[in-house]
Amino acid sequence: MADPNIALNKAAGASGYVLPYSSSRAVNGTLQPTSRWLCNTVPADMTVDLGATFVITAWTVRHMGTAGWANPDYNMCDYSLQGSNNNVNWVTIDSVVNNTAAITSRSIVGAYRYVKLNVTKGLRVNPQYASLMELEINGHPPNANLSSLAISSSSLTPTFNPTILAYTTAKVPYSTSSITVSAAAADPTSTIIVNGTVMTGGQSTVNLNVGANTINVLVNALDGVTTKNYTIIVEREQGAILSNLVISSGALNPIFSSNHLNYTTQNVVYDIKSVTVTPTTNIAGCAIKVNGNTATSNQPSTVNLNVGSNTINIAVTNGAASQTYTITVVRENSLYLDRVNLAYTGNRYTYSEVTYMNQTTLSYTVAVNSKANSVVITPIAEDNGASVTITSNGSSQTVASGVAFSAISLPNAVNTISLVVSKSGAIGTKNYTLSINRV
Repeated sequence: MADPNIALNKAAGASGYVLPYSSSRAVNGTLQPTSRWLCNTVPADMTVDLGATFVITAWTVRHMGTAGWANPDYNMCDYSLQGSNNNVNWVTIDSVVNNTAAITSRSIVGAYRYVKLNVTKGLRVNPQYASLMELEINGHPPNANLSSLAISSSSLTPTFNPTILAYTTAKVPYSTSSITVSAAAADPTSTIIVNGTVMTGGQSTVNLNVGANTINVLVNALDGVTTKNYTIIVEREQGAILSNLVISSGALNPIFSSNHLNYTTQNVVYDIKSVTVTPTTNIAGCAIKVNGNTATSNQPSTVNLNVGSNTINIAVTNGAASQTYTITVVRENSLYLDRVNLAYTGNRYTYSEVTYMNQTTLSYTVAVNSKANSVVITPIAEDNGASVTITSNGSSQTVASGVAFSAISLPNAVNTISLVVSKSGAIGTKNYTLSINRV
């Protein structure tokens, strides 16, 4: 529906007129031949005080051709419409050049109290004369109402009404980190600003903090003065989350984030039989359990490790909300030796023995008859996948667990042999020293 003629019967003035054809006759809604404005000096202008600032949406000039004068001779040629809010500073809104029509009607957008018709070229039959039957200005008062307002994930309380400014919603879960605000202005020329950002396309995304969030939906009417601020309070639940998670075995992969649940960390050597896990939450009321055992926020909890892959579960609960973080830790297999088999040979001399080892001692001494001049060593590792490198007399050789080394000469009374246990892909080594004394 078109806006009404807000210039009808409003106060009008002009740069000049020929009696009795004053400017007021051009805003009285009458199209009788004597009801017109006539000025015999061009350039000429006619001003209308709308009485208040209005949002202007269209303007129409009804020329003399609408009241019986010949077309197009008695229609004006060149003219423009200006707007002002103080009757001093003017802005050109629209212009018409080389007109021939009896009626010119244009859509425009602006917010003004005063309008001025400027004529720079008058009637075609006599350009020095300005005359028209009616100047119509269509518009409406500034309107800062919304026609609709809604958010995603929840409904408004109370139900939306343009006259109600304050709303709340049901709580949204912690997993809802943002919502979409949808709104439409009752006046399409108004601007909607959501939390300081101009809305485009009828929607705005708003990020939510934990707890109460106030969303301001400000409507600015086109006049720049008329405003209305709607508010929506959205409460995001605390949820069940950690703010930090640390493990003594090293950095987490990926880097910790409250919203990421599954992590790994670097492998630990066999000697590390336990790690500590320190979960932290900043949310009051959250309960934490590490592998089923109650834990305290920001305090370490000890977790024993089996050889191989270990999954550590950190369960966080807060009322009905819960979620579980996991850390996978791999404890590597043993690099210790279980025993070494020693087979001695010499001049008409053979002798075999087994030296058993433990995980607390890396240096061993054995005695053999001085007749022995060489030894074959077969290392047996606790992990069958390990390999052993032996160094003696300046040379080295490597064998798998359970495989005999080549014979090693025993030239001295005390012969020191190095045995280094390693495994492909594993961290570190175990370094043994075996001293064979010939007595």
